[in-house]
Amino acid sequence: MVKDKAQLRAPLWEAVTQFAGDTMGNFHVPGHKGGRFFDREASSFFSSLLPLDLTEVGNLDDLHQAEGAIAEAQQLAAACFGADRSFFLVGGSTAGNLALILATCQPGDRLIVQRESHQSVWNGCILAGVQPIYVSGGIDERGLPRSLDPEVLREAFSRYPEAKAAFITSPDYDGHIQPVRQLAQVCHACNRPLLVDEAHGAHLGFHPDLPASALNEGADAAVQSTHKLLAAMTQASMLHLKGLRVDNERVASWLRMLQSSSPSYPLMASLDVARRLMATEGEEQLERLLQRLLRLRLEVNRLQSIREMPAVMERDPLKLSLMAEVRGEAVSGIRLARFLEKQNLWPELADHRRVLAVFTPGNQEAEFTRFIHALRHLDDVVTTFPRESQQIHLQTPLLADSAQPLDKIHRQAAVPVPLDEAVGLVAKVAVVPYPPGIPLILPGETISEQHVSAIRDQYQNEAKIRGLASRSPLSIFVLQ
Repeated sequence: MVKDKAQLRAPLWEAVTQFAGDTMGNFHVPGHKGGRFFDREASSFFSSLLPLDLTEVGNLDDLHQAEGAIAEAQQLAAACFGADRSFFLVGGSTAGNLALILATCQPGDRLIVQRESHQSVWNGCILAGVQPIYVSGGIDERGLPRSLDPEVLREAFSRYPEAKAAFITSPDYDGHIQPVRQLAQVCHACNRPLLVDEAHGAHLGFHPDLPASALNEGADAAVQSTHKLLAAMTQASMLHLKGLRVDNERVASWLRMLQSSSPSYPLMASLDVARRLMATEGEEQLERLLQRLLRLRLEVNRLQSIREMPAVMERDPLKLSLMAEVRGEAVSGIRLARFLEKQNLWPELADHRRVLAVFTPGNQEAEFTRFIHALRHLDDVVTTFPRESQQIHLQTPLLADSAQPLDKIHRQAAVPVPLDEAVGLVAKVAVVPYPPGIPLILPGETISEQHVSAIRDQYQNEAKIRGLASRSPLSIFVLQ
């Protein structure tokens, strides 16, 4: 039963489909004219979507000055996700993270940032001229992430009272949930906002067995990739604001600059209907998924060498991180992923530790059956796979300062240096395994032996790494 009958509507979707059906003459962009001018082979795949690929004509409203269908769709999204104001994003969560930082900080300002943040957060710090203060939960002896300690955040504000806000990530790629409520209380005691990169958490709060959303736990702003675990199209995301600690109009102003002046109507309409789906069927659909995942985990528990990675934090059950150990020795997650890919089963990511599978209500029963069948087969043969050497676990301080604003580092000249000669030098660019997009080294950090070993370790395990100067020889950009 839908409590708010307004949530049954999808005003932007309705406006787009009505306009596409009513038009008698298309004398506006885009040039494909509803699909009539399009590659013949591709048109069979795109034909149903192209009539909806429109522009700001008629009653289709304007994302950057929303007063009609888009405004109403965003208001319904705010009500559905527990926000005071919501913005549609056509540039992914990246656009939302950038806008939050630029709206909160001036050049030279300090911002407390979780060390394990996505590269878009660091890019926002560069664009805003921020000098970040790093906080981290650290890792345990097994290399598993620990949650942020609210006392460390309290100490950060005590040392740096000029800090404008704290910016954290929850959940992370593997679904680990931070203690958002306690962290928000620390921020609010200092009259500072808590900003949350919640890209992987748009579904949170829609079922009683899922963790609560960041906004419901007291966050002042949350950026969600609606496309990641809900039913929007890739890139389609939302930025949600709650309360008065974040300036709504500054956020809106920066989004007008950061996002395209020709936003995609199919992307925006997909946000509208994704919200409607969750408002009307979300709990029911998630209940079915959670029951399937429970059965899947019971099957995984019966395997000999493959198991779910342990966690020392609360974790989203829609993420399944699998690892393999044979007689106490680890098998690379990349090897596990390759085995699955040969069965045409495609996980989200893999690294030297694990292979990660992401589930949504879109995963059907037949997929679960094929997946567990493949895991049983993998469990039978994984004992023949090569084992991995002891992995390097980068230990980072729980609280640290950056040497200078990141934009200043970004403007300085860089030179490529072979990795083995880089120890003791200062990194010019972030070195980022992608996915998940979490930097091993940040701009301005002094490169250590541990950094070098971790990069080489990832490279030898065939991880995709952004930010290297070259791969032959393995090199890194440092400040001149």
